Amino acid sequence: KQSRAQLYRMRLATSAATARAVAPHSRHHRTRTIAASSAAPTPAPAAGAATSGVVSTTTFAQVEDADLLKACAAFLADGPFALAPTSGGVNNHVRYVDDATGARRVVRLHNNGQDTARVIFEHAVLDAAGRAAAARKLPFAIPKALKSLEDGTSTFVVLPSGDAACVFELIPGTLPKTRSAFEVGQATALMSACLRDAEADVRAVCPTSPTSVYRDIFGAFKNKGGSRDGFYDEANTNAGLDEKRDAVNRLLDAIRALEVTLADIEAKGGLPSTLIHGDVHYDNTLVDEVTGEVTGILDFEFASYDWEFMEPAAGLSKYVGEQDPTPFVKDYIRGFVSESNPSEAEIDALPDLIKLRVLETVVYFVARSWAKEDDISQLALRAENYAARVDWIDANADLIRSTMREAIAAKKM
Repeated sequence: KQSRAQLYRMRLATSAATARAVAPHSRHHRTRTIAASSAAPTPAPAAGAATSGVVSTTTFAQVEDADLLKACAAFLADGPFALAPTSGGVNNHVRYVDDATGARRVVRLHNNGQDTARVIFEHAVLDAAGRAAAARKLPFAIPKALKSLEDGTSTFVVLPSGDAACVFELIPGTLPKTRSAFEVGQATALMSACLRDAEADVRAVCPTSPTSVYRDIFGAFKNKGGSRDGFYDEANTNAGLDEKRDAVNRLLDAIRALEVTLADIEAKGGLPSTLIHGDVHYDNTLVDEVTGEVTGILDFEFASYDWEFMEPAAGLSKYVGEQDPTPFVKDYIRGFVSESNPSEAEIDALPDLIKLRVLETVVYFVARSWAKEDDISQLALRAENYAARVDWIDANADLIRSTMREAIAAKKM
């Protein structure tokens, strides 16, 4: 491990040197509407939630195709290259890229405030998780970044804009949405076990994570130079949220209540922690269109050292936004339990952890707006749906816990 760590540190140093050489210019902010982008569709409102009146959003630091083509040229030899839209990219800019031979891959530009440390950590996770996945013979793929043509080791470059970019091998499959909830839950548990295996290797090169942990609910805001009080002030006074003020106020009340709950969990010793993906859900999972089996898990940008049970919480946080969450929640939990053994403390905390995942996203969008990385309409578009999710979780906390306990009991029979 020490030898591997030394080699990887040399690779990180090379990437940092490349960043200084390739990115002498400051970022220039541009805007566009999400309607013209490759962003994933907005989640359907939960039962009882009104449809949002916000129909477009803006995102700052929009990438030009020319910038993505520069990234392609750093990793691919067979130009010229043709870009095509994908169905993802809410936080980052993602395109398919076809080379002159017809081979298709994925090019991605990180829209994270030029936080290269986060990119370095994500790529360290992918490197270690790739080895762990091979050892476990996982039945699905995780992203594999290409190495640069220049040095044969770097897996990302920093463009003149200051933003990091990389190219990945294409993983076949389609986004399942609410289809294949059992399979997505099962794959999430397998991915979690794989990341436990990879933790030591990642810590050898990155002892701490630059990504905020979920249990520090204001971490995303703090990471951008703000504070807890600054978050509440921004959320309360940003005029872009005025149309959705009732829903926003409900979310802020829920965050205040959750602060107390999290402090209580910590006072009792917290929950088991490890390296986690942090964002496995049906929009970051690919499945076979015919069989429904998971073919890949994507987007490791929120990986961190955190409570392990945030993995199923993240997955369930999407299903609770559907019109009728119950069948999806039950199927997902049964799939997750089929490949895991949750503790009673984790089961008891699960409804609050699902809420944490929803509400941390509120903090995240406010933080990105405050830091001028995105417009606050990213939250306005979703506020009513998020508030409805919290309401559903509160009303169905016992159902969530009992489903998990029943699935554990059934597995032992």
